[in-house]
Amino acid sequence: MSHWIFDVLLNPDAFFRERAEKAPALMVPFILVLITGIIGAVTIYLSMTAMLPVLPADMQGLVSIIGIATAVVTVISAPIIWALQALVFYALSSFYNGSGDLKKSLEAVGYGYVPLIVSALIALALTYSFLSSFSFPSIDFTDPAATAAFQEMIQTSPLIQAGQILGVIFLVWAANIWIFGMKYARGLTTRDAAVVVGVPVVLYIVSQIIMLGVL
Repeated sequence: MSHWIFDVLLNPDAFFRERAEKAPALMVPFILVLITGIIGAVTIYLSMTAMLPVLPADMQGLVSIIGIATAVVTVISAPIIWALQALVFYALSSFYNGSGDLKKSLEAVGYGYVPLIVSALIALALTYSFLSSFSFPSIDFTDPAATAAFQEMIQTSPLIQAGQILGVIFLVWAANIWIFGMKYARGLTTRDAAVVVGVPVVLYIVSQIIMLGVL
């Protein structure tokens, strides 16, 4: 008998077909979402506080506080994003006469966070590796040109770019899980579920690529 995590990752059709016969349970999906948020918060806090040594003394305290606040917001926003994702898929599935409790959609989306946890752990490891080897230059952050050059220096790092590419790959993996999750949560065909999940995911990926300046 295989572990449910491997079923989610490798055979989501069979996993959600079995879950369809059971009442929705949100505790495990919530924990998966929360773990993703906590790992993301650690990554953001490490990134923001790594440059403290090159900042003026009067800015270090403020940046530390901003780093903690951003990390807390990242954790709090994780369940909110989860709920919004489920609502978007739930609403789009209505155009295909989808039926089924909203809790089932929440459950399906939450289980799709399994590959996103792996992605977050890899991003944390790559970020830590980058910060350990990167020498932060002394920068006047009141100078827009110097700040832009500093941001470009970080964004073009091979480690950071590798993390971004892997992030897209694991998001596509999560989308594959969401397709089968929504198929059984809302009684859709596989094709209709692929449209319901694929459209917002592709739009999100394209928006991220544009923000990175690739397009």
